[in-house]
Amino acid sequence: MQAPGNPSAVHRVFEEGKPKFQLRKGEEGLSVFDADMLLDDEILANFRPGSRLTTQPLRFIESFGLKIKKTRGDGNLPQSLQENHWEIRPGDAMTRNQFKDALNSLEDAVKE
Repeated sequence: MQAPGNPSAVHRVFEEGKPKFQLRKGEEGLSVFDADMLLDDEILANFRPGSRLTTQPLRFIESFGLKIKKTRGDGNLPQSLQENHWEIRPGDAMTRNQFKDALNSLEDAVKE
C-alpha cells in the first residue's frame, strides 16, 4: 500500500547497455526521482550525455518486496532534484543478498 506522500512512480537514471537496477558496493539503496514532481528532461540534463530514464510505478517496485525511502539527493544536483530524491531500499528483514536478488528480478521484469 502506498504511504502518504510517496510518489506514484519513480524515474531511475541508467546508462545504455548497463543494468538499470544494479547495487554498487557500499550503496544502501538505488537513487530514483519522484516522477510526479520532475520531468524527464529536468533529470537528464544533470547526468552524462546518453543517460536514459526508466519510469516504474511504485506498486510495481513494491511487488518485489522492495520499499522506497525519501533521501537527500547529491548536493551537486539542482535543488529540485535534491528535494525529489528517493532510494529503492530492501524490504523489512531483507538481507543484502535478498535485496540484490529482488533488484535482479526487477531488472529482468523491466523490458525497455
